[in-house]
Amino acid sequence: MPLAKLDWRIILTIATVSMLLQQAFSYVCQIALPILADRIAEDFGISRAWLGLYLFIQNVTAIVAAMGCGGFIIRLGAWRVSQICLILMGTSLIVIAGGVLWLYPLGAILLGAGAVSTPASSHILARHCPRHLAPVIFSVKQTGVPVGSLIGGLLIPFLLGLGFYLATIRESVYLDAYGAAFVAALIVYSVAIMLQPFRTFFDSDRDPSVRPSFSGVSETMKIVLSTPNLRDLAFAGFAFGGLQSIYSGFFILYLIDGLEYSEVDAGFAFAVASTAAVAARILWGWLGSTLVSPRIVMGLIGLFGFVAAVLTGYYDFGWSQGAIIAVAVLYNVTGLSWHGVLLAETARLAPPDKVGGVTGGVLSFTSIAMMIYPAIYGGMLAFTGSYGLGFFFAAVPSLIAAFVFFRKPVEGAWLGILLDGLSWSLAPARLFYAFSIATVGALIGGAWVYARLIT
Repeated sequence: MPLAKLDWRIILTIATVSMLLQQAFSYVCQIALPILADRIAEDFGISRAWLGLYLFIQNVTAIVAAMGCGGFIIRLGAWRVSQICLILMGTSLIVIAGGVLWLYPLGAILLGAGAVSTPASSHILARHCPRHLAPVIFSVKQTGVPVGSLIGGLLIPFLLGLGFYLATIRESVYLDAYGAAFVAALIVYSVAIMLQPFRTFFDSDRDPSVRPSFSGVSETMKIVLSTPNLRDLAFAGFAFGGLQSIYSGFFILYLIDGLEYSEVDAGFAFAVASTAAVAARILWGWLGSTLVSPRIVMGLIGLFGFVAAVLTGYYDFGWSQGAIIAVAVLYNVTGLSWHGVLLAETARLAPPDKVGGVTGGVLSFTSIAMMIYPAIYGGMLAFTGSYGLGFFFAAVPSLIAAFVFFRKPVEGAWLGILLDGLSWSLAPARLFYAFSIATVGALIGGAWVYARLIT
């Protein structure tokens, strides 16, 4: 039966589930290397901090791709672009599987280019989703990220331990890091093929006459930066994208190399914490479309994301696995669960014919953060050997985002906003509150340090 004859609810369900799967396996590609990084670094005899450089290259590419994706989405169709993204990301794993270190930057470029899967899926859902349902539907679609975390956190360690008995040599052969990457790539390719039957219907709005170019980038960025609500969302994408990037890139390595967890235990902790984000994303979307405004939701995410990042920075050998997972759950339900609300608000505020492009413009700030944060984190790790210090660094912008969203959007240029924020912060009453909170925090921190010194 042609899809056009189906009820809109069925069409919306097909679109949402398909884009959820696309998002999930895109994220499997993104976390595969962080899981394999310890083994690969040992094979090549290089520092684990090299992962920061890989993520830097990946996100430089993602920035360029996000800014220029609008024309490609219109010309090829958002559904086709989603398939292409899966192929690109799967091929990045093939590059990793090749085991040729100097080719790894190519893998990072392919992985970054596949990041436009999110603007593409937003374009599809914006066409078929009623606006009052957008926060929930976009949040459901974005559960693909924690679902991908769950799949990747269990699948990659499983593949690492997978063996085959070869009768010809009468020995069992086990997949190593490179074999695991290869098998994961084949799975991702199969998901891209599974999307093909729906392509004709969902790409019916494509316009082959459009010539993709970067000439519209300045117009797109002007829309984002000149619209107060979109500008705030872009900052949120930067702050929360930074939290996500270092968690996705370094959390498992933190446990394996920093706290001496096995790959299976680290992957298990990562996967268990990720399951909480599935419900959290839907909950945030429901709250943002019913009880409170999306701005309040974003403010709450910023505040508790700050708390989660700070606590993560304090991990050490004295923490039980349960305590580590509990903090990781808080991190997942905040720093990794903001996408649905942000994307729904972006789609609502963008011009109807520019949803994909404007979404790419907003997400380019996320890509900038995902480029900067891992590079800084990797530098801190290389020079200090501390896995916690980078999480303290990443917590600060998240707290600033909380203050941004707990108040109305500020009209005017960036400089005016900064000066206005400085004036607001320096009010005597707020200085007194800040001093009181800092004093209480210092006392609690001092007591905690003292208690650890005497035990």
